[in-house]
Amino acid sequence: MKREKGTLISWNNDKGYGFIRPDNNKEDIFLHVKSLAHNQRHPKVKDVLMYEVAVDKKQQHYAHSAKIKGIAWSYFTIIWSSSTILFGIYVYFVLQQRLPFHPIAIYAAMSLLTIWAYSRDKRAARLGTWRTPERRLHIFEMLGGWPGALLVQPCYGHKSRKIKYQVIFWMIVASHGVLWCHLLIHQDMYQPYQHAATKKARSFVNQAKEEILRLSEMINSEDALINTDHAETTEQVKTVRRSIITPDKQLHVVQGELNDKFKTGIE
Repeated sequence: MKREKGTLISWNNDKGYGFIRPDNNKEDIFLHVKSLAHNQRHPKVKDVLMYEVAVDKKQQHYAHSAKIKGIAWSYFTIIWSSSTILFGIYVYFVLQQRLPFHPIAIYAAMSLLTIWAYSRDKRAARLGTWRTPERRLHIFEMLGGWPGALLVQPCYGHKSRKIKYQVIFWMIVASHGVLWCHLLIHQDMYQPYQHAATKKARSFVNQAKEEILRLSEMINSEDALINTDHAETTEQVKTVRRSIITPDKQLHVVQGELNDKFKTGIE
């Protein structure tokens, strides 16, 4: 479907709708906040938007799949992007063994993944494409992503009004609460397992580093061998060329001497 371009001439932030004036001088078109990309901020008057024209049940035209031109991310999207970058830096320092690993990092990682899954499902719901199964979202929440889901549900307005979904979600949250209460009360019992897991994780990281270095050395040695073979092949080609060219030059020299002797004899 062809995308149109226009400028927002009015916007009611409380009711979540406004009107766009198209650049092609057609009549103003209705825009609802639900037609905007969920990761963008609310529009402002004079914003330039790209959109598709759709027809509702009353046969009236409205803007569909609208997007504010330029960088117009919502505050939540900026926070999520910044958190992802910071988490990547933390993982790097943990792998370098400059920072200790903490179980909360698992919750952070799964929360970021859960927010991405919610965002993808919200976009699919608006575009009418293939949705993310609710079972998969609950699995992400069960594996530690429920804090991210708790943040994203009111911000994106996604899954927050579905009672059945909310019942399962809060059961997952309660189960994690019970688990952490048990761990904190009996933390002495789990300290040996924690030390063993940390030691094993560090051993795994060291082995991975050694394997990466070994593969890097193999690749470098293969490159050096290829370069050596290439140099030897080039030298052989030059030698063959010399062996082909030299007899011809010698022949010319011999012919020149014979001609000189022949001329001398005649004289």
